[in-house]
Amino acid sequence: MKQSLAAVLIFAAFAANVQAVTVDVYYAHLCPDSVRWVQNQLLTLNPTLLNAITLDFIPFGKAQSVNNGQSFICQHGPAECEGNRVQSCVLSLLPTQQAQVNYVGCQMSFTADPRGWECAFRSGVNLNAAEQCVEGTQGTTLQLEAERRTQLITPAFIPTIVFNGQFDQGLQDRSLTDFAGIICELAGLTGVGC
Repeated sequence: MKQSLAAVLIFAAFAANVQAVTVDVYYAHLCPDSVRWVQNQLLTLNPTLLNAITLDFIPFGKAQSVNNGQSFICQHGPAECEGNRVQSCVLSLLPTQQAQVNYVGCQMSFTADPRGWECAFRSGVNLNAAEQCVEGTQGTTLQLEAERRTQLITPAFIPTIVFNGQFDQGLQDRSLTDFAGIICELAGLTGVGC
């Protein structure tokens, strides 16, 4: 009993000193730089640091819509457009940040199923709901919202990582090699993972 009380007090003290950090990840389904960032920065993050941030994944990249979503044109071709749409739908159906990270980590791999359904299945998402989203208007709506958000920051490079709602080129450059270090600084953390 004393040990669990001590653990709760330590966690409460830790949480009280942590600054909230939001991270928006603008990426594209078949973008090699996006794959490398997910594999080398996001997935290597210490769980303590992962729990110190709120992540939002925006799978769109340098795509553009045609006729308000009638179709999309993507930097790496039609398969990337389909993958962005699948990822938007699957992410919208996953209930927790950890489930989203696990899904993105699975999908954003050079060995992943290019269409994205294998990782969707592994994520435990309702595949019927995901397919209805992808094939229906919800998938278009999600991609149009991803486009709107992407256009607000007009990224020169994909992936673009935005901290606390503000694009900063210095943080963007560092995030490609020192994502953990940035989180430590912005959250006011020292010790584990920093």
